[in-house]
Amino acid sequence: MTKRILGAAIVLALCAPVFAQGPQAKTQGERDVLIEIESATDPDVRIGAIHKLLTDFKDTEFQEFANLMMMLSYQQKNDYEMMVLYGERTLELNPDNIDTLVSLSYAIPVRTGEFDLDKDEKLAKAEDFAKRALLAIPTLENPNPDVTADEWLIAKKDFMSQAHDSLGLVALKRKDYPAAEKSLRQSLQVASQQSASTFYHLASALKEQGKNDEALAMADKSIAAGGVMTTGSGQDLAKALKAQLIKAKAAAMMNKSKPAAKPTETVPEVEIVKQQ
Repeated sequence: MTKRILGAAIVLALCAPVFAQGPQAKTQGERDVLIEIESATDPDVRIGAIHKLLTDFKDTEFQEFANLMMMLSYQQKNDYEMMVLYGERTLELNPDNIDTLVSLSYAIPVRTGEFDLDKDEKLAKAEDFAKRALLAIPTLENPNPDVTADEWLIAKKDFMSQAHDSLGLVALKRKDYPAAEKSLRQSLQVASQQSASTFYHLASALKEQGKNDEALAMADKSIAAGGVMTTGSGQDLAKALKAQLIKAKAAAMMNKSKPAAKPTETVPEVEIVKQQ
C-alpha cells in the first residue's frame, strides 16, 4: 500500500531557490549536475545524477538537497531501506527538514509489523518525527519567491495534514483507536485534498470502536477518492473493509429480528432425605 507523497511541484518549489539564495554552485559543472537532478523525472536517472554530484563535487554545499532528493527518489521507487537511510542522513544535516520528517513519520509505521521485535522503537521514532514536524511547520518560511502566500499556506496545511496522518497510523499500530480517530480527523480537516488512505484508516479505527455506520461512510469516501490499492494483488482495501462492515451490519440486523428464546424451565431442587 502506497502513501500519498509530496507532489513533484511542491518538492521543486521547495528546492528551486537553491540557485537564487543560500548555497551556490562553485563551477558550471556542478551547476549542470544540479539542474539534471532537478529536471529528472525518472528516479533512477535522478539517483545517478545525485551520485555524480556527491562523487565529483565532494565539497558541494548542496549535501542536504542531494540527500533529500535521494530519499524522495527511493520513496518513489518504493525502496524503504534506502529511503530511510538517506532520510536519516538528511536529518543529520538538518534536523528540521520538513520533507524528511513528514515522509519518514509515515513510511516507518507503514512498514512496521505487529510482531516486529523493534516495533515500539520504530513507532516511537515515527511519532517523534511527526510531532517535530508539527512544531516546525507553523513557523516555516516560504523558501521560494515564485510561490504565492496563499499557495504556501496550502502547502503548510498539507504538511500538517500528513503529519497528523502519520500520528493516526502510529496510533492504529498501537491499537489506540480513539487516538487514531482523533489524529486522522485532524488530518482530513486541514488537508487541501483529502486522501483515500486517510479515509480508509479512519474507517478502520471507527470499526474497531464499534462505530460501524460511521466506518461505512468513511469507507465509501475512501472508495470515491480512488481507494487504497495493494501492491501485487491490486485489491482495494477500502472495498474489502466496506464488505466486512456490510456483512457485520446484516448479521446484527438478523440477530435483532430473531424472536427471543424462551427461558428454559428449571427443575426445582428437591431435598432428598435418606430413609432410615
